[in-house]
Amino acid sequence: MRLILFDIDGTLIHSDRIGRAAMARALTDVFGHCGAVDTISFGGKTDCGMVHELMLAEGWSEGEVGARLPHFYERMAAAGQALFTSTHIRPCPGVLPLLAALAARADAVPALLTGNIQATAPIKLAAAGIDPGLFRVGAYGSDSAIRADLFGIALARAEAELGLRIDAHDVIIVGDTPGDIDCARAGGGRVIAVATGPYPAATLQEHRPDYLFGDLTATDAVLRALFDDHQV
Repeated sequence: MRLILFDIDGTLIHSDRIGRAAMARALTDVFGHCGAVDTISFGGKTDCGMVHELMLAEGWSEGEVGARLPHFYERMAAAGQALFTSTHIRPCPGVLPLLAALAARADAVPALLTGNIQATAPIKLAAAGIDPGLFRVGAYGSDSAIRADLFGIALARAEAELGLRIDAHDVIIVGDTPGDIDCARAGGGRVIAVATGPYPAATLQEHRPDYLFGDLTATDAVLRALFDDHQV
């Protein structure tokens, strides 16, 4: 059985920086300002981690930021409902055929590992025409500020959902940033990097993913990579 953990932004969808606009709106609602959200790098981070990074730089304490996170998540969900539409969000090349192929297999568990909070992930997917119900479980940017933590969270949730033990080697992250590659390595899993996000293929290759694709349009080749028992 393969547990396949998909990142969202830059991997499954393109979003025209609308997530940045939603975060700015939610931060302003909760903290009165949005800090340097227009210039911070989002790649490979979690929403929780970015809120801390942005607001600590503005003088808020860890305790103050943590106490306001539930309110931030509420406002982020509201901003997502308003802003995450098909006008701004679309699937990345090859995503829909690949997900359809995985849904037809009995030996694959598509799931999510994303920096988005749990409340906004399905909104983004639906706006891109991707059924959120295709993903059995997920680990989200509201679960931890540290992306590497999400591997273990996703694995534990999948094992609980399926009622079986999954070896870490059978967990594969599909993502578009060095953070996705590092997360897979930290958890003992494998990784397919895809150059549809902010990082070019040459940069991703420096981080030594198990496989690297320009995009996910070569469905058969991606499936072979996902189900290759010999790659280490």
